[in-house]
Amino acid sequence: MENGAYLEFIKNHGYWLLYFLVIIEGPLTTLIAGSLSALGVMNWFIVWLISVAGDLTMDLILYSFGFFAHKPIGQFLQRHPGLHAKQEKVKKFFHRHGGKLIFFVKISTGLCYLTFITAGMTKMSLRKFLFFSFLGGLIWSGFLVAVGYFYGNLYERFNDYIEKSGLLIFGLVTLAFFTVIVLKKWQTSKIFKQNNG
Repeated sequence: MENGAYLEFIKNHGYWLLYFLVIIEGPLTTLIAGSLSALGVMNWFIVWLISVAGDLTMDLILYSFGFFAHKPIGQFLQRHPGLHAKQEKVKKFFHRHGGKLIFFVKISTGLCYLTFITAGMTKMSLRKFLFFSFLGGLIWSGFLVAVGYFYGNLYERFNDYIEKSGLLIFGLVTLAFFTVIVLKKWQTSKIFKQNNG
């Protein structure tokens, strides 16, 4: 498949593909899609909305896992008194500050999986969870699209410089080639004249 065919495929099917890839690996996918937006392959606003939707879908999957697996996890924790005591503290913290925690974890990176599973385990209100996850997702996805867009613009500008410098280098090599040919002919004619003269 040639580059044009890849770009055409992305233009025609890229948004559906983007949604599923964001569920699997949100940040990297969003950065790449942001770069493609800068190159005119995708629309940055649609990329942003799909990134938020895909990310929210994954958050809901993690929350649901914690919500429905809370009994086996709770039974495991009860067999370990130290862990059970910590779980109770986490539950109290989530009931008091869960929304803020979801929001701040969402706009940072690293603890999302654990935090969202714990939110489900503690039976945090789904509406509250989705609200704060959505708000954080708007900011985080917007940041990733902007960074990707910025680097996409840099690539486009850098690519222009490469093309221009490539033309310059080609011109210099061509000039050097013809200069060498002219000099060799001149030297050959000079030697020929000396030998005949």
